[in-house]
Amino acid sequence: MKWFILVVMMGAFTDGSKDTYLYFEPKFETVEKCQQHVMAYASQIRNQMFLEFSGKPIEQVFCIRQDRIPDIIQLEPGTKI
Repeated sequence: MKWFILVVMMGAFTDGSKDTYLYFEPKFETVEKCQQHVMAYASQIRNQMFLEFSGKPIEQVFCIRQDRIPDIIQLEPGTKI
């Protein structure tokens, strides 16, 4: 099973949803490798999210299994991960 990085931004919309960012690359073989990558590249992730979301702060960063992605975000039908 592959693992991916999911970033959830602070603040919520009126419908309760939140801004999220899913990294499709890199993919990881284990949760530990994903977590190690997040720790090693925390400042780069933070900087990219700052640019993507106009300075909105990060609430949390997750390493999620590939099979859990559809439960968390809505993907276009036929999207391959």
